[in-house]
Amino acid sequence: MLAMACSFMATEASAQLLNNLSIGSPKALGLANAVTADPPGIDSIHFNPAGLVQIQGRQANLKFLLANVEIESRFGEPTLPTDVYDVPFDPNDPNPDPISDQQLYYNLTQQCQDDYPIADPTDIDEVARAHALCWGEDPVANTITTTGNPVLMVPFMGLQESPVLLLPMGGMAFEGPSGDWAFGSAVYVPEGIGYSRDIDSGGAYQGQEVGLTRLTYFSPTVAVRITDRLSAGAGITFSYHGLGIKTNFRASGLTLGYLRNLNSIPDSPLPAIDLGPYDNVGLLTMEMEDLFSVGFNFGLLWEANDWLTLGFSYRSESIAELEGDYSMEYTDNFIHTMEGLQEGGLDAVLAVLDGGLVNAVAVEKGTVKSEYIVPQSVAFGASVQLLPRLRVNLDAKWIEYSRWDELTFSFSQNNDFLTLASVINTLAGLDYADPDELRIPRGYEDTWSWAIGAEYQWNNNLVLRAGYEPRSSAIPDDRTDLLFPIGDAELFSAGVGWQYDHITRVEAAVGYLYSHTKTDACESRNANSCKEGDVVYNPYFATPFENEVNAYLVAVSIDRKF
Repeated sequence: MLAMACSFMATEASAQLLNNLSIGSPKALGLANAVTADPPGIDSIHFNPAGLVQIQGRQANLKFLLANVEIESRFGEPTLPTDVYDVPFDPNDPNPDPISDQQLYYNLTQQCQDDYPIADPTDIDEVARAHALCWGEDPVANTITTTGNPVLMVPFMGLQESPVLLLPMGGMAFEGPSGDWAFGSAVYVPEGIGYSRDIDSGGAYQGQEVGLTRLTYFSPTVAVRITDRLSAGAGITFSYHGLGIKTNFRASGLTLGYLRNLNSIPDSPLPAIDLGPYDNVGLLTMEMEDLFSVGFNFGLLWEANDWLTLGFSYRSESIAELEGDYSMEYTDNFIHTMEGLQEGGLDAVLAVLDGGLVNAVAVEKGTVKSEYIVPQSVAFGASVQLLPRLRVNLDAKWIEYSRWDELTFSFSQNNDFLTLASVINTLAGLDYADPDELRIPRGYEDTWSWAIGAEYQWNNNLVLRAGYEPRSSAIPDDRTDLLFPIGDAELFSAGVGWQYDHITRVEAAVGYLYSHTKTDACESRNANSCKEGDVVYNPYFATPFENEVNAYLVAVSIDRKF
């Protein structure tokens, strides 16, 4: 029932994959982002504001980032449920022995009992066959799903699909008259990624279209030379933040089984259950934006001597108060189940269990609000001139992902899928949902990572670069999923800088990022949990899966004095 929950839980993890990658700075990409002590011109506004003091005269920057992210997910063979059951089953027994999920679903589904009758309830083999036929096989098992065209959230336009992911950016900076200070502002994309999947693929249950954009459109920054060797810089960032999701989702027979407790309520029998464990429940579409998300950056740069420079950079936490529209288009099976609850008067009972009256309509629409936290980060860097033509940079970075302890989504009205989820919460002794609100526990972890880059000055006009950055994942093993399937990753990069003439400089870089994760059956509470009543969305119940991510980046920039 909680595909929407998964959608937003996973997108929060995007920052570790995107951190610094979508800025589009060829120098930073070519050095694998090891530039805290060797800031890249106007892009110092993001990487280390103190580096802006190195700007000479007036300078403009235009850059482009071309990105292609390929995600392949492979599903294995489900390991559960095993058919361990109470034989014979007595529907009048208020305290039956523990029964299997398959038997529970069989007992709740009249259609199964008609199609696969059990002549002898004491015949274990016959009972097991009937239960297995009723439960069916997961069509996602042993399949492969891949992503297609990129998708982005575009201001005022929502989710937009494009043949390529191309981001134009740029900025301007001015040296102060005294030469001891500089001012600048840039337009750049701290986070920008999106993808699409075939609507009929198994991966579409955790994102058929996903788009995330954080666009910093104004970043006034000042850098000051405090002494001959020490500089400081600070800036304020004003950003647009957009998040869009379109996803299929399906109910779990395991979770619906909690409604069996309603059978103990006098004169309130459960209606026929039309939802199978692997049935599609509906299509959720949600687009949310914040046009005015504010943060600030601060940096220090110390030229300790002629061969060593040290850098420090701090980026503050930023909060985006997202608001937007949503729609939920239900399938016929879900509508019939809700109509059964409504016609039997059970929705009045649901209200007692923290639920409410159901709408039983084909489409529910309204508005939704949420808070998205961009966590604070710290970077330390050193730049060493090892040889007259060879410079080596080393960075260490920390990001406070543990701030994502819980996500809350507030809706303008009660929704059937949340009404049912709220009841399941109450029966399971949990408190993650209300009919108009969803609260998602996270459990992400702070990360430390490092990067190394080398720059070789081939001649007076040409410089060559290469870098390597192993990137630690903020997502624990028990929170992996398909919506943003990034784990520990490695970034390999190379670049070139060319001084065309005394006022024009051209730079370019390429990067390749690779990540592979493997999640065993029942391991992730965000994807394939086997715990009954676990309201964290688990569309791939008991099914192991693997994710492979290949990201290709190309950045080109032109800097020109004027």
